[in-house]
Amino acid sequence: MGRFTLFRFLPPFRLRQDNHIGEAIADEHGRTVCLKTFRLSENQVRRGHLLSRLAAHDWHLADTAAALGTTEARLGLRLEAAGFGHLLRQDVLDHYRGQTRTGHR
Repeated sequence: MGRFTLFRFLPPFRLRQDNHIGEAIADEHGRTVCLKTFRLSENQVRRGHLLSRLAAHDWHLADTAAALGTTEARLGLRLEAAGFGHLLRQDVLDHYRGQTRTGHR
């Protein structure tokens, strides 16, 4: 039996476009012997986009917010709405809520 290698891949998380995740198995000559892909929903793409933007900015909220053209508070609340609120401390989320209610940046 030959040697096989498993490769997994993520999409670029481009908004409003088809995005697929998947995996491929290649034989010892680099030929693909099995390929599986899964199309992501728009919600999954938006969530992946947020996480990839954060990762691209070393998980720094202010830098990520600036790159996305929004405020840090709005980004924090966007993360919460996307299901990532657990990544932020409760006092930080409360502070962001207060900033958006009063219109402060």
